[in-house]
This record gives sequence, C-alpha cells and structure tokens, in this order.
Amino acid sequence: MKSTLTLGIILVLLLASVGAVSANLVTNGGFETITPPWTGTYVTLSPVDTDITPWSIDSGSIDLINSYWQPASGSYSIDLAGNAKGTIGQDLATTPGGKYDLSFMMAGNPDSTKGIKAVEVFWGGASQGTFTFDTTGNSADSMGWLPMGKTGLVATGATTKLQFVDVTGGSAISTPYGAALDSISVEEQTTPIPEFPTIALPAALIVGLIGAVLFIRKSKNN
Repeated sequence: MKSTLTLGIILVLLLASVGAVSANLVTNGGFETITPPWTGTYVTLSPVDTDITPWSIDSGSIDLINSYWQPASGSYSIDLAGNAKGTIGQDLATTPGGKYDLSFMMAGNPDSTKGIKAVEVFWGGASQGTFTFDTTGNSADSMGWLPMGKTGLVATGATTKLQFVDVTGGSAISTPYGAALDSISVEEQTTPIPEFPTIALPAALIVGLIGAVLFIRKSKNN
C-alpha cells in the first residue's frame, strides 16, 4: 500500500513538471559555424561566399564579425550591411499550416553616424514588418543588444524561407554600417500539455483507487 501511494506522489510530480518542448529550426542561428574556420576580426561576404552555410547571402554584402564588437552570445555576429545593404536567408523545414515563433537579437553597427538601423523580415516571401534599433549611446564594447521577434508565423509548405533584409538608410544603394544580428531562432508552436492540476489530480485519484483496491484484497486474504 505504501509503495502504491509513493508511486502516486511521484506520478503527480512528474506530470506537473512536463511541458511542451520545441527545437530551434534555424541552423547556425548564432553564426558560430564558419566554413572554412576563420578567426579574423571581420570579413565581408557576398552571394558567392558560403562561410555561414546554410545561410545564403541573397543580395548585397554582409560583414561577419568576430572580435570587432561585443556579440549577443558566443563569438560571432553579423553586420547586415557590408559594402552595401545585404540580405541573408535560410530554408527551414516546416509543417504546412503549422505556427512558428521567431526570435533574434538585434543591435546596430556603432561606427560612423549614430542613429536608427533597420531590418525587414520575410517569412515565405511575405514581409513580417521592419524592426529598428537606435545605436545612439552604444559602442563596440557596449552594443546594447535587444531581443526582437514575432509569433504566430504560419507555414504554407514543407519548406519556408526566412530572410533578413537591411533597410537602413531607406533606398540608398550603398549603406554600410547596418543592423547587427545574432542568436536567430524559430520554434514551432506546440499544443500545451494540460497543466497541474488538470491532469495530475485525476491521475493521482486513479492511482489512489488502485491502491485502495489492492489494500481491500490484501485485507480479505488475511
């Protein structure tokens, strides 16, 4: 009887601690995997370069930053405008009709004139809005990274392209000193498992009833 009750308590605690978990669909979201390995201060990359695979550089150019400024995490980050405003993209494996949450860290190149840096995000070719960061008061040693993101992105196919487009400076053809990005993540929304006590109490009741039945049978046998 005591062992059955103990089992019930353990079951309740386990059920109360269960939660929905979703993996990051973005590969190399922090730009930490460089091909070939590279440890310089920064390097300008164009569409022909594959250093941050599976990210593609779809237009313009970007700067891959190592020790030039403080990253949001790890060692690397990017300036989305190298010699010109750049665009990066990655194809993600998605479920048609599935909903996804995007998060990323954003700052801005603190060099040159301080001010607003902007990046437009595209999901499956559709704009999800423009995100901005003000570099006023920031420096390479204190970038002031901020979390950005959007929830409820709906996939329409088995593959969805995520893109970040630097739009700093409006329509200027060449606008270096752009938006800085790091720690990009996309996670699928999952159906929440009923929280305690919705599922834990009924489970504990069932275990308790089983224990009571076993106890009655044992008493009769004695």
